[in-house]
Amino acid sequence: MKRTLIAVALVAMVALAGCSALIGSDADTDQPGATVTDDGVALEDDSAGATDVNQTLRLTVDETTNGSEWTAIGATYPRENFTVDSAQHEEIILGVDTDADGESEREFNESHVSGVNNNAYSFDATLDTDYTLSEGDVVVVGYPAVDNPDEPGEYEVDVRVNDAQNATATVTIE
Repeated sequence: MKRTLIAVALVAMVALAGCSALIGSDADTDQPGATVTDDGVALEDDSAGATDVNQTLRLTVDETTNGSEWTAIGATYPRENFTVDSAQHEEIILGVDTDADGESEREFNESHVSGVNNNAYSFDATLDTDYTLSEGDVVVVGYPAVDNPDEPGEYEVDVRVNDAQNATATVTIE
C-alpha cells in the first residue's frame, strides 16, 4: 500500500512539475547544471516537523554525465535541520523523463538498486540500471524517509548524480 501511494505521489508530482529542470550554474560548485528550479524537490508533506516525508528530487543531465551509465543518485540536506532515515530498496522510486514531458518514460525498481546508504542528513543510492544518460534526460528519485525541520523556511539541498554532477535545490517548509 505504501509503495503504491509513493508511486502515485511520484507520478503526480512529476506530472505537475512539467518541463522544469535543474539548469544553470553555481559558483560554489563550479559545475554546469548546478542550479535547481523551485520544483527540483517536491515534498509529499511540506509542513514543519513532518516525519517520514517522501521527497522527490529531479535533476537534468548535462554534459558532465552525458553518455555515462546511471550508477548513483543522492542528496545532502542541511545537517542541523533535516533527518534522513534509512529506506529499503523497494521504497526507492527511480525514473528518467527522456522527452521533458514531466512523465518518466523509463522506470526502475528495487532490482536496479544495489545499495542505499544514509546518515543523519544524507542518502546515496547505488544503482545498476544499465541505462546510458543523455543530455536533457531528467532523472527522478523518490526517497521516503526524510524528517522535515521544525522551523518553516527555505533550505538548500545538494543533489548529485553519479558523483559527477551536482545541483543545489531549494526546499520550502511551511
